Amino acid sequence: MLKLMDMNKRNKGIIMSYVFILAIILMSYLFMVTLRIDGYSPELYKKAYIYFTTFSLVLFSVMISLWEIDKEKYIKIVFDSVLFTISSTPLILIIFMVGKINGVNILLPISIQVLWGMVILSMKKMINSTKIHKTWKSFSLVMFIFVIIILSSIFLFFYSQYGQLVITTIYDKDIPSIFFLNPVVSILGTLHTQVGGSNQMGIVPIVIYFIFWTCVATIGFFLGSKFQKTPRGVAYEEK
Repeated sequence: MLKLMDMNKRNKGIIMSYVFILAIILMSYLFMVTLRIDGYSPELYKKAYIYFTTFSLVLFSVMISLWEIDKEKYIKIVFDSVLFTISSTPLILIIFMVGKINGVNILLPISIQVLWGMVILSMKKMINSTKIHKTWKSFSLVMFIFVIIILSSIFLFFYSQYGQLVITTIYDKDIPSIFFLNPVVSILGTLHTQVGGSNQMGIVPIVIYFIFWTCVATIGFFLGSKFQKTPRGVAYEEK
């Protein structure tokens, strides 16, 4: 257990920076809400919950890519992802308490983010174990995150425009299931459903998301560990 809790200064700084940025965003939003002249509105806090949790996932994707890993076991990667994710939970609870939001289960959105963190760390371990230049390793990880989060969202937009789809909800039956592999789309759909939005696909998007990315995270970690034990897995070092 003590080995799981062990964390270097860089990783501690990453978590502190992540929480600090989120705290500033949340306090700014709550401050603007208190200045409204129309009084308390639960819908504002429900939107805050959606926007804040989605933003935290995007920021999380950027920050955890900077996480230092070496020869960690799979359980250590899982633990780091869980620890990183739950560091923002107190801020989400502030939204619930201030906004008097009841009956919302935050475990599913947290699980979505935890799994995505495991994927990024596993991919980083695999990329770091390959014999390529350090700069290309960082670029490869950034491109992976960019393609999954940003590029797939752009494709979804153009797909809906080209197909002239009338999308009424995030979990719309007209959206191909492959787009729900995007963690931002999946978490937005889950959050939207939790605050009363419609869901035309039930639990199918979440099942697809968890099965696919669990397999990717496991394979990525396995390949990374295997490459580290072979001569071709020796990292390229700059002279």
